[in-house]
Amino acid sequence: MLRQQRLNKLVNRASEKPLCIAHRGASGHKLENTLEAFAYAASLHVEMWEIDVRLTQDGVCVVSHDDNLMHTAGINADISAMTFAELQNHQLFNGEQVPTFEQVLALALETGCGLYIELKGEGAGVEVLRILEQQPAHSIDIGIGSFIPEWVAELNNIDCPYPLSVLVRVGDCPFEQAEKAKADMIHLCWERASDTPHEFLTPEMINKAQSLNLPIVIWHEERPAEIEKLLTMPVIGICSDLPELITGYRPDDSNPIELVLHRGANDVAPENTKISAEIGYRMGAKVIELDLNTSSDGELMVIHDLTADRTTNLQGPIESLSCEQLNQCDAGSWFAPGFSQQNVSRFSDFLDLAKQYDGELYVELKQADVDQVIQQARASNALSRCFFWSFNNEYLEQISQRYPDAKLMKRRQDFASLDTLIEAGKPTIIEYDYLIDDLNEFSQCRDAGIKVMLRYPGQDIEKWVELIGLQPDSVNIDHPFAFARAYEQWLRTEQGLKLEQTA
Repeated sequence: MLRQQRLNKLVNRASEKPLCIAHRGASGHKLENTLEAFAYAASLHVEMWEIDVRLTQDGVCVVSHDDNLMHTAGINADISAMTFAELQNHQLFNGEQVPTFEQVLALALETGCGLYIELKGEGAGVEVLRILEQQPAHSIDIGIGSFIPEWVAELNNIDCPYPLSVLVRVGDCPFEQAEKAKADMIHLCWERASDTPHEFLTPEMINKAQSLNLPIVIWHEERPAEIEKLLTMPVIGICSDLPELITGYRPDDSNPIELVLHRGANDVAPENTKISAEIGYRMGAKVIELDLNTSSDGELMVIHDLTADRTTNLQGPIESLSCEQLNQCDAGSWFAPGFSQQNVSRFSDFLDLAKQYDGELYVELKQADVDQVIQQARASNALSRCFFWSFNNEYLEQISQRYPDAKLMKRRQDFASLDTLIEAGKPTIIEYDYLIDDLNEFSQCRDAGIKVMLRYPGQDIEKWVELIGLQPDSVNIDHPFAFARAYEQWLRTEQGLKLEQTA
């Protein structure tokens, strides 16, 4: 495939929405430029990884932003001054070693993620091309760039078959840099230019870039408001340390389904932990579902099981463990070693998170005092951000009788008919299970002033497209990124049908 063809492919992929380029992998979550960070970025549904390459003393191409290992390993030693064998003697903070470009390429091919390669050392570009010739990567997108125009121009002069990019610092003219580099793309590194750097992407500059056939790639961005602005601009890629801000869910006004994430974003982070909630809110969820149990010293703790055995390094019933023990335990390693710092948090911590992200909580009471639950929500001025449910009907009765301003959820499957459910006490929300409930009742619920929440634990895109078409008010799900892709597919189909109807 010719370079221009590869560039066209990139541009076409970004025609609906800019590509998400995970900056040094998912470096906001994992140690930068490690196999762990790249694999995690893939789980967050990114299109490409930004990686930094340089050479060891004996010419092995490795992936590291800095030459010195202090930042990633706490070692004052330079990669360029070591042989590869010597480099392998050093361990990074996450237990890995500095990966080779070949290792990262193999993982990219395995996961289907593209590589956006920044040259950090002289000669690294030529070595990258040599490796790509030996291990062709036709199935993934690849781009190569650098801040140093001469290194990019060197690849142009040897007929590099991959699109070339020049990275542009604040104050430099992108078009002058592109001419020096003979680049196909301009990568603006303006994240520190101001609090609102999107404003520097003026119509005049965009028009000039388009007239010169220079697609624009954007700096790494983690400010949600800036990302939302950039997503509306004619750029082909946005880098981010927190790729879920880009790859997440953005509902259309025609079908504004709210996401309710069961135990948080539990397919990419350990359930019922703060990180699972934060990723969930950042990717576009409105509501995080959580479970409450009570510690031995009377604290409301967010954990699903009545015992600590399955999801922590502790043993025994939650009611026999103190808040301090649960706060200090390891509640993440069971999911993946990189989550060892996650613990069992208090309900009050999640109430604070909901306020921080302007989100809501679906609170399931497992073993908890109703009065304490409601009082904590009220003390945090967050009762309106919560709705409640429990398998324990006594809890539901207590909430209904004592706290009529608290929002309740009921499951349709627990009642013989919709009328029976409403007569037992009209809830704010009714949950429908897609397998066992009558999904034709949604309009009746809305006529009664009740919201519909559809529960689907799977990740089948086609099934989701079908269920999205039913237009529930919200969905209670376990695979939010799969849902986001399904929603995009549903929206494309709907927009296509509207175009056909107006043609």
